[in-house]
Amino acid sequence: MIKKLTSWIFFVGLAFISIPGLVVSQDQFNVTLRLDFSSVDALIELSEGRIANIDRVAELKGNQIAAATSALLAREPYSTKNFSRELERFRNGASLSNDIYGLSSSSTYLQQIKELVKESKRRNLDRKVLSTIAPFFPSTARINAFIPVYFVALGNENAAAFVRSVVWKDNMPYFVRDGEGELTIVVNLTRSVQYLGNVEYQFVDMLSTLAHESFHAVFGVYQQSSPAWQAINARPEPAWILAELAQNEGMAYLISLQQRSGGQLSPERLVTARQSVIALGAALTELASPDITHRRATELIMNSNLSGSFEKNYGATAGLMMAYMIDAKLGRNALTETLLYGSGDFFVKYQQLAEQNGDLPKFDPVVITFLQK
Repeated sequence: MIKKLTSWIFFVGLAFISIPGLVVSQDQFNVTLRLDFSSVDALIELSEGRIANIDRVAELKGNQIAAATSALLAREPYSTKNFSRELERFRNGASLSNDIYGLSSSSTYLQQIKELVKESKRRNLDRKVLSTIAPFFPSTARINAFIPVYFVALGNENAAAFVRSVVWKDNMPYFVRDGEGELTIVVNLTRSVQYLGNVEYQFVDMLSTLAHESFHAVFGVYQQSSPAWQAINARPEPAWILAELAQNEGMAYLISLQQRSGGQLSPERLVTARQSVIALGAALTELASPDITHRRATELIMNSNLSGSFEKNYGATAGLMMAYMIDAKLGRNALTETLLYGSGDFFVKYQQLAEQNGDLPKFDPVVITFLQK
């Protein structure tokens, strides 16, 4: 999830084929996902010469969000002219100048992308996803949400999918603070076909990715209506941002893990996850210091989830370890309670487990005390 880092970082219609979202009701859990394949369809048609107007492809909402986010992750300014220029190179089969939009991969895996799109359109994606994430929310939670989901075939190699808060003005996306815009999911199908050869495996991978991002989006909606989370998100200290990220990403990755491998962390990944908890503890200790600089805080938070690998994304990986242990040792109710009470409860529950189990790394008591304030 690409999350606004409050004051620390400021992130700077056409016809479509849409599968209507199905509403899953579980007590007060009423969420609709609107699935939109128009962006990936248009890119395929552009590559096959069935669309002559580059702007028609560039202006589709999913492609716009994906392109602007790719520029952000590449640490480069976003330019609509540059994006259109790269799409023209893509259409003509020319080499791409910089490829911050990942169009080389789109070209390489175009046939596999077409097959995955076809498979995805005939399956009940939204129903499967919502039935997966609903049990992770407290039974008392009242959640009503309508969430757009754009499928694309372009984007930064480190972002298979993401959630952004978007406001549309004159058919242009503007990324705003959490709670101020429309929570929107973008899924890059290229990443699912890039590493898996069988379309069924690709579908499961994409389904897992969509469930991951849908949890983020629904959790974001829940936070907006929760007094506890409103208080947490109002905290100016960057340590709170990283603590929330660890919980948010950890639970989303647990959902992905359960869909991909039945919920078991391999011995190798357990070792990496333990090291990530140590790294997270060190980062939180540093962020809790009143002497932390704006630049250093930004670096620590960005690196915690945007470094491109399980090993390097210490915040997300540590969060997975924490959520995994709470779920396995204390039960699902204990894990959903952490959504009810907040990041402090998430860390306290894990710390209690670590104190009982010498194999689990503990956090500095100063960090736990800070998150209980």
